[in-house]
Amino acid sequence: MKIVTLMGYVAGLFSSVGFMPQMIKGFVTKKVDDVALWQPILLTIGTTLWLIYGLMIMDMPIILANILSIICNFLVVIQKFMYKGRG
Repeated sequence: MKIVTLMGYVAGLFSSVGFMPQMIKGFVTKKVDDVALWQPILLTIGTTLWLIYGLMIMDMPIILANILSIICNFLVVIQKFMYKGRG
């Protein structure tokens, strides 16, 4: 594996796991009132566009990192609706 590809995977991993603490906290506490709804929506749109770009150029680090990011951000959006009014 080329160093540049490895760098892409490592960067994608760190970028993607950055969304996980908020997602996990939401599931544990059942509270996401302090998260603005537009933040995960905008990030989901942006990462979806990055995923499309990655698919167009067939770049696996971009593809995998953005799939994970889309899932995490989409789950936070779902939490906003599931836990609305709690707390």
